[in-house]
Amino acid sequence: MLELRVRSPRIFLFDAVKLTARLFKFSVFGAIVVALGFGIYLGYQKMFIENEEFALKRIDLTNEVGEEPQFMTNQRILEMTGIDPGASIFTFNVDEVAAAIANLPETSSAQVTRRLPDILKIQLGERIPVAWLACPSLGIEERSIGKGLLVDASGVAFPCITKPLAKFAAELPVVFAEELPAGAIIAGEKIDHEGLSYALELAQNADAALEGDDLPSWVMVRDEITLEVMTIGGTRATFSYFEQEHQLSKFSKSVGHARESGRELATINLIPNRYLPVTYRGTN
Repeated sequence: MLELRVRSPRIFLFDAVKLTARLFKFSVFGAIVVALGFGIYLGYQKMFIENEEFALKRIDLTNEVGEEPQFMTNQRILEMTGIDPGASIFTFNVDEVAAAIANLPETSSAQVTRRLPDILKIQLGERIPVAWLACPSLGIEERSIGKGLLVDASGVAFPCITKPLAKFAAELPVVFAEELPAGAIIAGEKIDHEGLSYALELAQNADAALEGDDLPSWVMVRDEITLEVMTIGGTRATFSYFEQEHQLSKFSKSVGHARESGRELATINLIPNRYLPVTYRGTN
């Protein structure tokens, strides 16, 4: 077999011309693609971004059941997400906005959608506080907007950082322990302590079973089995972790009986099944 390769200036010139033609075709194609992309970009800018028809005019803010949120406001949404209230609704990513809102301490979830031509619909889940948290050993102060924490019904702790939230929480009871291990209370997470969980449960059960001055002002974890409650009216009551509803029923009957006799309970221990130890105000 004979393989013959001939090289000459003429052949080299023809090859160079062919290669140049190919490169020119690719360059033209690339330029067309770039120009087309740039044209689409400019068209998108003119049609959606710079078009005043799509300028944000209203934020439709609701909770999970379609009602107005108790604590969240449009102003806070704008501040925390960086949305320009005068810009087009296409200038931001709705998924990124939803993630930013869901990460706020007072929210549990968020969904964000556009409603053409100029409405941003935001539906969020709010954390409704049921008590304050406090623990001196962890530096968590009771009823403190700066150093305190709130807790919702599911046991998730979160800071109180808005005026509407602080106003709502002003009269809530305090659930606390003098000393807790590190990590027992972390903002944004569920409380991780058995006694504190039972104290929170007692505060919620008391809210459903009692009223007025008999409601707890604070619930303290005393040890591995007992809780101590101070009512708004000043009665100090001892509870166990368990059978809370039964103990609350006994407490309600006891304070009612004392008032009928013209007396006020100072202390009561609700753990015994019978013969509850009590003291009355103004007596030994």
